[in-house]
Amino acid sequence: MNYKRTTIAISLVVTLALLVSACTSAGTATPTPTKPAAATAAAKAPAAEATKPAAQATKPAAEAAKPAAESTKVPATEATKPAAAPKPPEGPLPKSLTMGTLSPGSTLNAVATGLSKVASDVGPMQVIVQPFSGGPAWIPQMMSTGKPEVGVLNVVEAWEAFTGKATPKPLPGGATIPSPYDKAYGDLRGLLTGTDLVVGILVRKDSKYQTPEDLKGARVAWGFKAHPGNALATYANFALAGMTANDIQPVEVPDATAGVRALQEGRVDAACAAVGMGVIAEADAQVGVRFLDAPSNPTPENMNVAQGIMPGSRITKQKAGSSAGLVKDTNIWSYQIIVVTSTKLPDNVAYTLVKTWWENNDKLKPLHVSFTDWTTNLYVSKTTTIPYHPGAIAFYKEKGVWPAEMDQNQQVLLKGELPFLK
Repeated sequence: MNYKRTTIAISLVVTLALLVSACTSAGTATPTPTKPAAATAAAKAPAAEATKPAAQATKPAAEAAKPAAESTKVPATEATKPAAAPKPPEGPLPKSLTMGTLSPGSTLNAVATGLSKVASDVGPMQVIVQPFSGGPAWIPQMMSTGKPEVGVLNVVEAWEAFTGKATPKPLPGGATIPSPYDKAYGDLRGLLTGTDLVVGILVRKDSKYQTPEDLKGARVAWGFKAHPGNALATYANFALAGMTANDIQPVEVPDATAGVRALQEGRVDAACAAVGMGVIAEADAQVGVRFLDAPSNPTPENMNVAQGIMPGSRITKQKAGSSAGLVKDTNIWSYQIIVVTSTKLPDNVAYTLVKTWWENNDKLKPLHVSFTDWTTNLYVSKTTTIPYHPGAIAFYKEKGVWPAEMDQNQQVLLKGELPFLK
């Protein structure tokens, strides 16, 4: 009897347990109607996701709808990072270089002497000045042998050497001038441009001549076969006044220095010369000399003729007393000095030279009046007349001073054309 009661009790307990278990399972299978979907997603996310600020959970549904590609975008901070600077050209450097230039007493010689001094004093290479009678004496040599490795010219003569032409446009008055170069030296390249070469008409201080127009019929230094840049400067200065070689008595001289000496000795009445030439200081000390004013406001026609002779040039005002021959503030015809080389110069050597001068530019200032306003802002010029050397371009791009426009100009210049005259 007791056995039966015990068996019945056990059966009832087991049955009750099964019923309770079934009810419990059925209850947990029912979803909770008040639980937000976002919370369910959060429950499935990794533990690290659960620690995100509450604001994250409130992102609009549109965020979730963004395409998968959106999630691969580079963060804004990364997108604005500047591109890595190009790697500087590498290679061995020579112990020394030579720099071609004009004879002592000329402005270009003084500029070359200053540049060579700074490069030799602080750079890894010695730069030795090598004077010549003019660019035609060393440009062909540079193109064929690579020596002198660098040189100093003006932008007009650099264009002549690069193209083998005398002028972009015919000379006024039916005059002709042969190209100073026997052919186009297309391997000529620029390293940097500097201050203007300021060239005006010089007379003796006690002369009766007060303006270029007064020189009609006067004896004027002319020709400059060893210094073609000065020949063009003479033509341009007279063109500004509406005059040609037919208006004066030309007296042949080989270069600008010889022209000033002829003025000093009384063999000519006027000579075209660059402000700052040592020979002008000598002449001023011995007989007294002064520059004539170029027209401050030449007619558009006269200016067009002058720029057709020397493209990119302009009139600048030079301060009284800033150099020998400037007895008052004087308007002078001006065009840039350029340091040139050839494609034979390795990129790393060109890069190193430009870098040396750039980083030590202030050391140039006390060396010559031409360096007074010689700044690194001048090194890259939109009105230069020949292409830049790749090594120089590499440095300028590294410094962030080579705009996209210069890449376009470079392509035009490589064709022998002048982008600023288009």
